[in-house]
Amino acid sequence: MGLMAAAAVLVVGTSASPSAAAMDVILMRHADKDVQRGDYNLSPLGFQRAVALATLIPACFGKPDRIITFVLDPISSRNARSYQTAVPLAVATGVNIRIDEASRMDSFEQGQRLRRDASAPNERVVVFWQHERMPALARGLGWDAMPAVASDDFDQLILFRLAAPGAVPQVQRYSQRELFQRPCYRQGAGLLPGGPITPPITPPVAAQRPLQP
Repeated sequence: MGLMAAAAVLVVGTSASPSAAAMDVILMRHADKDVQRGDYNLSPLGFQRAVALATLIPACFGKPDRIITFVLDPISSRNARSYQTAVPLAVATGVNIRIDEASRMDSFEQGQRLRRDASAPNERVVVFWQHERMPALARGLGWDAMPAVASDDFDQLILFRLAAPGAVPQVQRYSQRELFQRPCYRQGAGLLPGGPITPPITPPVAAQRPLQP
C-alpha cells in the first residue's frame, strides 16, 4: 500500500495535481507530553515520536525547506515542546528551525502569511504548533473546517497543498501511527543507529474514531 492509503480524509479545495503544488505545508502538534510531571518538556515517548518523525517526514513527504515552530518562552520554557519536537528533524535534514515569535499573538495571521507566501516551486514547510491554536492556523491556510484537537491526540499530520499564493488548499489528514507502518518509513534511513524506530503509540480515544473533514 502506498502513502496515500494512509490518509484518513481528503478535502479537495482545488483541482490541482500534486505536481502543480507551489507549496506543501505539513502541520502537526508537538509530540507527547506527560501531564503528571508538570513540566514543559516532551515525555520520553514524545521524544521517541520526534525522533521517528525525523525519519518519517523526509522519507514519506520529502526533505523540508523550512521548519517553523510555535513560540516558546526562553525564561520559563513554556510551550517548549513544539521546538523540542522539531529538533530531531532539523538534525536529520540540516534545516534551521525558525521560532515564530508572532505566533503568541495570532495563529490565524500566521496561516494567512504562509498561504500568501506559496510562490516558490515545490517548497515544503513543516510546522509544529500548539494544539489549541492549530484550527486558527488552518483557517488562515484556507481550511475553515478543522475541528478542535483533543488534549490527548498527538497523532494527526495534516498536509496542505497550495497551488498558488492565496489558493484554496487541498487538505489531506494522516494518522502518524499508520504512517509508521508504511514502507516509505520502514525503508528510510533512521536518524539513530539501527534504522527507523517505531514508537509504541497507543491511539487516544478521539483518534480511534474516523477522522471527519
